[in-house]
Amino acid sequence: MGAGVIGGGDAPKGRWPGLVYLDITTDSGMRKWHCSGSILNKKWVMTAGRCWDDELWTRWDRTGVWVGTYELDKPSKRYMDVDIVYRKPEFRVTGNGFVNDISLIRLKTPLDFSENVAPVILPREDDTFDSSSECWIAGWWRKNNAWGEKSMTLQEMKVRIVSQTRCKAAFPDLSDNMLCAGGPAGGKDSCNCVIFQHPPGDHGSPLMCRTARGFVQVGIMSFNSPDDCRTPDSFGIYTQVSSYMDFIKTFTFFG
Repeated sequence: MGAGVIGGGDAPKGRWPGLVYLDITTDSGMRKWHCSGSILNKKWVMTAGRCWDDELWTRWDRTGVWVGTYELDKPSKRYMDVDIVYRKPEFRVTGNGFVNDISLIRLKTPLDFSENVAPVILPREDDTFDSSSECWIAGWWRKNNAWGEKSMTLQEMKVRIVSQTRCKAAFPDLSDNMLCAGGPAGGKDSCNCVIFQHPPGDHGSPLMCRTARGFVQVGIMSFNSPDDCRTPDSFGIYTQVSSYMDFIKTFTFFG
């Protein structure tokens, strides 16, 4: 089961230089799927832990990170090889979702930063975000419906953070390491809908909120609430980045 964001529209080119596209291949090379992620620095990328399926024997040496990409059917700015992946050891699958859904990817060669390739801004201890924050998600997802064709052009959608109390009412397994975001009401333009096909490419997409320092990555797209998109209490569930800053710093500090 995979969650797919539906709705939004084409993102302005160059607006999200920290976003990457992951082209993931299994050990046999017979199956592929895709996730999104974000650039932390010249050697590290962050995405969801669920992107690495233990049962399918993911091959890192057959997995690539596309950086500076806007349209998937046109040449990428650069195709980066993966050196190693560190998934949070406490990652696990729950009945309705995932816990500690975060992983870090070390690239074989450093990135060259440019106008279209740049690191995201990570949250600080004094940052606070709520329903009044201006927040966006971006990625390559299905434009029209859960079974529609995936967009080849980078998409974006404005969302709002939902209170933990309200989200926990819809998703009782919610932990303090997760947060919820969605639109003002249910419907295809405001939440992350369930699809029963291969992952559509938006797992690992960053949830970014505006601050005086620029857009800060607040969350990592993980899964959707058990309700479908026809209900007002359907939200996307995100890994809360601020809860994993020690994990991020431990690996990225040493290169």
